Amino acid sequence: MTEDDRGRETTESPEIEEPISELADFAEPASPGLMRLVRNSLLRRGLASDLADYAWFAPLRILLEYLGLALTLLGGGGYKRGDGEE
Repeated sequence: MTEDDRGRETTESPEIEEPISELADFAEPASPGLMRLVRNSLLRRGLASDLADYAWFAPLRILLEYLGLALTLLGGGGYKRGDGEE
């Protein structure tokens, strides 16, 4: 193990930086077509996730709304104006 400039022990050796900087010379920028495909894929996955959420939770929310309406009509959960006021 070696110590860095702050005195902490590290497992990395200083020789590792040199080969990595050599590999950076081989890097090529991504083509715009590839970036467009990746972006479209991410957007499709996000849309699929949103639709799955709506498919699971929309019926539950509708059911809760109908239950709240039924309780209000039966007099079990409505708030009348003036309740709690003197």
